[in-house]
Parts: sequence; structure tokens; C-alpha cells
Amino acid sequence: MTPSILYLATLVGAIGLFLIMRPHRRTTRVVGTIIGAAAIAFLMVQILQALADDAVVPILEIVFGLGAIVGGVRMVTHPRPVFAAIYFVLVVVSSAGIFLLLGAEFMAFSLVIVYAGAILITYLFVIMLAQEATGTAGEALYDRLPREPIAALIVGFVLLASIGDALLVVDGGIKPDPAATPAKALTHRWSVLAGMPKELDAVVAGINPDATLVRSEDMPTIKVDPAGAARVDVLIDDKPATLELPESALPTNSQVVGWALVAEFPVSLEVAGVILLMAMFGAVVLARRQIDLSEDERRVAAGLPPLLEDEDSEFAGGDR
Repeated sequence: MTPSILYLATLVGAIGLFLIMRPHRRTTRVVGTIIGAAAIAFLMVQILQALADDAVVPILEIVFGLGAIVGGVRMVTHPRPVFAAIYFVLVVVSSAGIFLLLGAEFMAFSLVIVYAGAILITYLFVIMLAQEATGTAGEALYDRLPREPIAALIVGFVLLASIGDALLVVDGGIKPDPAATPAKALTHRWSVLAGMPKELDAVVAGINPDATLVRSEDMPTIKVDPAGAARVDVLIDDKPATLELPESALPTNSQVVGWALVAEFPVSLEVAGVILLMAMFGAVVLARRQIDLSEDERRVAAGLPPLLEDEDSEFAGGDR
């Protein structure tokens, strides 16, 4: 796929989305939907044609991708804020499915977990805004009319074209960092394994059940040569020996990311948690409304007897 084809399809999709965002113009929205669907279909055909003849058609990738696109479009075009938040859930779930297919399990789970909390906060804000709406159509003006659709579309589709260029265009992709050699990457992952004592003991026991790992404060537990091969010193029947660790013992993506969050960036993780907590408290305070009176309380306030009266009721003894 050449860059011109990718940019042209992106531009056509932006025009279609702009037409869909025009309120109270059904014909314009229908035309925009047709243009946007045509742009997506064109990109899909180009990607499928680029696959090898013996390649398997990525059915799940297509399903999750279409779900994310449809959810994203409806999220920014639906006039009801509550439904827009629900479509946002569809975008999150579809994106998490794509991450799972790419082997990024931690990203998929963290996306759902983090945005689940954010969605709850969003619902609180949505309820607060929807209840306070005073527009003629039943919702606030900013929910019925997009404020800066052109600026938002330009920024969004410039980002989309850049990401698509990096992922799909061979001659315009991201250039690898020369310093990030495979051996250096393996050394970092082996150091992560060395920081997990129980995991390392399990790896050694899986290689040789009779081996006991030797640890020293002066020497690294895992010794990595320039080629990226790792070895550990062990005792087998009280005799020193050396075991070579297989590449299958390397930590998974989830373990590496978890190690980075907990061991390398703990302050950032704690700050993010505090910010989310404060945002949740702020949402609760802003969305708090006066508690509705019960039926009996409304009747008593109006001078009428309560409907239910028992010994535990605060209205016991009222006139019938």
C-alpha cells in the first residue's frame, strides 16, 4: 500500500465523519455514512490484497476493528450522552480484543480495568449533565451541537494517518533504534527474571529438579554473554555447576510491563492512582443530587396520613 492511497482513504473518511456530525440533517448524515463506509471498505480491500496467498484471513481482527470504528463514530455523533458512553465501552472492549490478538495481554487487561473505572466516573458526569439539561430537545446545547468538529477531525485523522503510515506502509514505517539490539533487549529481560526470585527458582527446578540456585551479593544471579545467552550457577549434589537458561524462560510481556510499573516507575503509578481517586471523589460531589422523598414523606409534608404505618415507622401515630 502506497502512502497516497492511505492518505486519500483517510481524507475521505474524515469528510464522511464530518457529514455524519451535522445535526438535524438526515440526508447529509446518510451521505456521510455511505462515504465513511466506502473509505473503510476500500482500506479493508487494500489490506486483504496485500496478504500472502496462503495467509489466513484475519476474521477476528476485522470484527474487532469494525466494532472499534463503529463504536468510535457513534460515540462522537450520538446526541444522547448516555448512549455515547455505552458506545465508548464498545470501543474499549474492541480495542482490548485487538490487544489480545497481538499478544499484549497486559495492555488488554489494563485497558479494561482502567477504563472501567473511568467509565463509571463518566457515567456520573453524564447523569449530572443530563439531569441539568435545559435544551429544547431535552438535552444541553453542547450535547446536540458539536463545538469544533473541523478542528477535532483534522487532529484525529492526522494522528490516524501517522499511525497507519507507521503500521502499514513499508517504506515509511518506524525505524528501529540502533541501540536497541536484540542482545540488549534480552539482557534487560533476563535482569527482570533475576528480580523475581520465585520465578527464577521455578525455572531452575524445571531444568534440573536436583539443582539449587547459588545467589551472591557480589555477582549477578544471571550471567548474560554478549550474544544474549543466560547462565546461572547452581549446586547439584553439593557440586558447583552451570545451567544455561532457555529462551522460553524469559519473562512474558505482562511480567515485563508489571515489573516496569512496580520496580522502575512506582511513583508514577501511585500518582496516577491518587489522580483517579480524586477524580472519582470530584465526580461524586458534582453529581450528588438531593435525595428524593419517599411516598410517605411526601404525603406527610402535604398534610396527608402515611400509606404504611408500623411500630418502627417514624410516622407511627399519624391520623388516618
